[in-house]
Amino acid sequence: MVYVHRVRCPSCGLVFAGYLDNLGDGTGVVNCPKCEARVVQKLPAHYVEQIPLPGHEPPSHPHIRVSHHPGLYSQPKHSPRLDLKDLGRVAYQPVRAFESLYLSANLQRGLSLVILFSVASAAAGTLVTAGAGELFGYDTRDALILGLRGFASWIVTLLAFMIFAVVAAIVAKSVYGGRGERSTTITLVGYCFPAYVLVSLLLLVIFTTGFQGLDLGSASSWSASEKDQARVAAMTLVAVAFVGLTWLLWIVSRAIGVANDISGSESILTAIIAAIAAGLVYIVAGAAFRLPIGLSP
Repeated sequence: MVYVHRVRCPSCGLVFAGYLDNLGDGTGVVNCPKCEARVVQKLPAHYVEQIPLPGHEPPSHPHIRVSHHPGLYSQPKHSPRLDLKDLGRVAYQPVRAFESLYLSANLQRGLSLVILFSVASAAAGTLVTAGAGELFGYDTRDALILGLRGFASWIVTLLAFMIFAVVAAIVAKSVYGGRGERSTTITLVGYCFPAYVLVSLLLLVIFTTGFQGLDLGSASSWSASEKDQARVAAMTLVAVAFVGLTWLLWIVSRAIGVANDISGSESILTAIIAAIAAGLVYIVAGAAFRLPIGLSP
């Protein structure tokens, strides 16, 4: 084996550094990490043979794992910063945003976003609940008193978030052979948290406004117009929930994929498994704290 600082793939044009297998005629061969094309290149003068790295497989091996983000993980990371531009780009160009954030964000920035938006979510949920007490069976004063449990809601939310990210990293590594970087997974998934809060609050607002004026405790006595109102509100809620959850799955799975270098389908399955684990924790912990409806983001 010979280490070469510059190898250019003739098929896709990717320039990378790597180990070439010596063919014995002054040339070496390696597989392109992007398109898997066989690259034969002249070895540098006065090259030195090196011992193969642990786990090295020759280019002819049929089971070489190709990086889904070639060149990303070998780049030096930038000085940590809270990149608001990439935070906005997460909504419509998640792969590009997370590749940039992989090099510029760190665990502290990711967690700061989670803490900031979880506090804002708990506060907003309390205010919405207090303004719609007739829907939940208690008056405004009761809603404000129950708002004191917002702290418990915040703790449970943080716990569920951490469980989600850690489980995602574990599944990505143990099941799909990904990188398994827990801190990076937490960081990138943290940049998805504002979108989660946005969808959660949007659903809460649609519920409270759509069922405004209806007594949910005596649905059997509703008039025809009230039933139509409830039907439209329910259809709107289901439609927005479907679109919102699909969008969240899309961006969160891309965060997991970039953090762990796994494919899109693998990252979607990983996100679903992690969501189930986090959901179970949220349900159990929420029941223990007896969280009131409307306070949970």
